[in-house]
Amino acid sequence: MIILVLNDTQIGGYGHKVSCSFSLPESDLSGKSSSTATSEEGEKACQLRVSLNIKYEDSSHLKTIKQLSTAKDDEGKRVVYNINNQTAAAFGVRQVRFTDKVSANEMDDTHAWSVSFTLIEHLSIPEKIEEQKIKKDEPAAAPADEKVVSEESSESTKATGWFEKLVASLDTALADEGTASDEV
Repeated sequence: MIILVLNDTQIGGYGHKVSCSFSLPESDLSGKSSSTATSEEGEKACQLRVSLNIKYEDSSHLKTIKQLSTAKDDEGKRVVYNINNQTAAAFGVRQVRFTDKVSANEMDDTHAWSVSFTLIEHLSIPEKIEEQKIKKDEPAAAPADEKVVSEESSESTKATGWFEKLVASLDTALADEGTASDEV
């Protein structure tokens, strides 16, 4: 029986279960008082915990899970998969990647493996909203004015203190002396 589809790859077994959870962390602001004040720390991505049994004769399913879980993209990051599963759909999860661990344990009586793994939501709705809010709140960068930049760089090369002025005048005098001796 197929329990979920990652991109076009079907993952199946029997005795399967998919559970979804996400956390809503808060920080206690009460200090040593009896206040119930807390600070919300955002919504975290959904995690799908998948467990199923795979018969020994269907070992290719276990190999497929291993290959999917260890696959990386061109940048060396875990591959993100489109997911098709009713529990994931109920929580609005559209894309996932493998996280935490993948395990397969031999079962005693049934010539099968008990397999479990965790998928984490990629680009969750709260994450997308947060990104949009950050982009909206960022001030637009003004293009650099080349004239201002060149004026600043020429000002930085000008002597500003008495010591720099002394060194600059000595440098000019020595340069003039060097050109005068060349003419002789």
